[in-house]
Amino acid sequence: MHEIRRKVCTYGGYEELWSEDYKLRIRYEREREYELELRDGVWCSPLELNPLMLGYLRTAAAVVYAAESCELYHRPLTDIGHFLPKPGELLPEELLRFLMDDRGFGMEEALRTVVKVFGRKLCGLEERDWLFDMQPRTAALNAVLRDELSRRSIVLHEPFCESFRSPAGAVEEGTETEFSVCTPGNTTWVTMHVRCEAFSRDVEMEPREGGFVCRFTPPEPSVYFYSFFHSGGETESFQLTACRRGFDTPEWFRNGIMYQVFPDRFGIGEDVSDGMEYHRSLGQTPQLHGSIREPVKWQPLPGQRDYAPDDFYGGTLRGITKKLPYLRTLGVSILYLNPIAEARSNHRYDTSDYERVDPILGTNEDYVNLCQAASELGIRIINDGVFSHTGADSRYFDRFGNYGGGACEGRASPYYEWYDFRRFPEEYRCWWGFKDLPEVNELNPAWQDYIVSGRNSIVKSWLRLGASGWRIDVADELPDEVLSLIRSSAREEKPDAVIIGEVWEDPLLKEEHGRRRRYALGDALDSVMNYPFRDAVLSFAVGSSDSYELRDFLRHQQYNYPKPMYAALMNLLGSHDVERLHTYLAMGRDAKDMSRARQAEYSSGLVGFAEATKLQRLCAAIQYSVPGVPCLYYGDEECLEGCRDPFNRMPFEPKCEGLHKYYAKLAAIRNQCPAMRSGSMRLEAPTPDILLIIRENGEERLICVINRSGQSYTAAEGCPLLCGSAVVAPKSAEILRISKKKAQ
Repeated sequence: MHEIRRKVCTYGGYEELWSEDYKLRIRYEREREYELELRDGVWCSPLELNPLMLGYLRTAAAVVYAAESCELYHRPLTDIGHFLPKPGELLPEELLRFLMDDRGFGMEEALRTVVKVFGRKLCGLEERDWLFDMQPRTAALNAVLRDELSRRSIVLHEPFCESFRSPAGAVEEGTETEFSVCTPGNTTWVTMHVRCEAFSRDVEMEPREGGFVCRFTPPEPSVYFYSFFHSGGETESFQLTACRRGFDTPEWFRNGIMYQVFPDRFGIGEDVSDGMEYHRSLGQTPQLHGSIREPVKWQPLPGQRDYAPDDFYGGTLRGITKKLPYLRTLGVSILYLNPIAEARSNHRYDTSDYERVDPILGTNEDYVNLCQAASELGIRIINDGVFSHTGADSRYFDRFGNYGGGACEGRASPYYEWYDFRRFPEEYRCWWGFKDLPEVNELNPAWQDYIVSGRNSIVKSWLRLGASGWRIDVADELPDEVLSLIRSSAREEKPDAVIIGEVWEDPLLKEEHGRRRRYALGDALDSVMNYPFRDAVLSFAVGSSDSYELRDFLRHQQYNYPKPMYAALMNLLGSHDVERLHTYLAMGRDAKDMSRARQAEYSSGLVGFAEATKLQRLCAAIQYSVPGVPCLYYGDEECLEGCRDPFNRMPFEPKCEGLHKYYAKLAAIRNQCPAMRSGSMRLEAPTPDILLIIRENGEERLICVINRSGQSYTAAEGCPLLCGSAVVAPKSAEILRISKKKAQ
């Protein structure tokens, strides 16, 4: 391993030299040089030195090395704390000296950086007269630092640290929570201000050694924000999430591994001629591809104005049933199916009949058989619930008169009140302006009875047939009370049913019409599709962000989301609505600004393909190592490529190639190691390119090492589980099992 050594000096004296423009330069006298070597994270000297001398030299070497790391990774010196060891034994006055004398910082900027790095370690900072014998300038700055702190009101709070907030993280409503701040300066009073949409309160804080403390009990489920007022001003705001008391999510889901299937493009090979003929009998124009090697349709046919997604490859429920053993090789225990109910299009988000499987996919009996076969293999089925709108060509709306009895026939139709006609029948409210997708009125009692709450409602009926839960399409476009009704109705039918919402943003901070949505607080959704997770991981993988930003994002979700939901987050990296994972990594960006013609022609090439494969390994290791439910989009295990819809929905016939074995290994580790599923998580970022995900449970400690850098990295001694080496190769990942007794 490459040795890391640095030379640092002590001095017998110094002289202050002031320029005509009042800039200070220090001239040191009687220099003595020492060489230190970094061993296992500790700076060591070959000489026998007294502990005080060694402590100073270690600080000096650590500061110099950290400053070099800032330059290497193009980080400002104000971020020097990222590269310093824990500040327990370091001397803040030496960092102050280095920033001011060696790097030209002014007092204010240098002091802010010292406070940022050392925090509460500055409380009660003691005199260090012994420093005069080795670095008198640093000794003098000790007095300066104490004086500067005494003239300022400084309030520090770390919301993710239990010594500042207990209990740490989100809490249930009615849970008394202790808040504390440390005050390394001269702070005489602190008031905590707490607020949410319908609540505001000031809480006086009481002095405690090194700071102030208070207690606050959130009275109801909400997202609260709090800040601290003091004589020096107001701190930044912090978040406290309080969920409904008793909120819980199904254990089987939290412990699972999910696989998402676009039904028409998976399990291909059965005869679908009857289903195709059924749709033709309705005046529709389905087209069946002759081979999975044919490209997806993306252009309008002659005489058509717009592209219509009515090309099919012939995936069926029977075909999917035959693929269940393949899913078990990937450790899958949850199968999420994109819509399967009768619909005109291949994506089936334009429902024609909620009550029956689309005839191209098969029958309701085929669905029951799929659920039974899956259950025998330990796999549960999640349906896709498209409830905010129907298809225009449906038994409910019946725009073209193919079904009879639909809303377009007039007020006599039982479905007329489901829809909002502006000018009957041509103008009506529809989803994002798409005339093929008329929106429903989810507060209509008849709609609620039919879809959600009736004895034989759609929500309950499919659970009765074998489903274990629902993914709710565009959940943030359904009212909170309707989402709550869906969850309660599902639990009436199946007490451990899971409800997952399609939400693209932070579900706790989502607003609509000036009001914050409440569906993540324990009444409505058990889980959400974690698109923010995807964004953060891919940004790190392609170099748009670093490990510090990824670490902070993961901490944000860990400490701000209700614990039951956090453990059940649907952690995805690909889906039917975004670029294929491998394609995004090859391009290094999304394809939003690419025309469909350019997307159809796109190819990553041999070099791009190989590089994307390396990066996908990193992404997958993160996905399978953090709390939540990893969701694998069909074909990603074999690096299937494609830009956006419809190119991300290519047909797939598994060959167990690409990264199949890698995903199978990740799943095996997760399924065999309880710490990976339910253990605590701690995150460390030694450099901008290295992330350590540490999971612990009982006697088991696992460390997932993510190495984005171009050099090998060794994190700790342990048993490698993923790739077989404790030395993690460049752009690679490893999971190490470490004995907790050995680690201690």
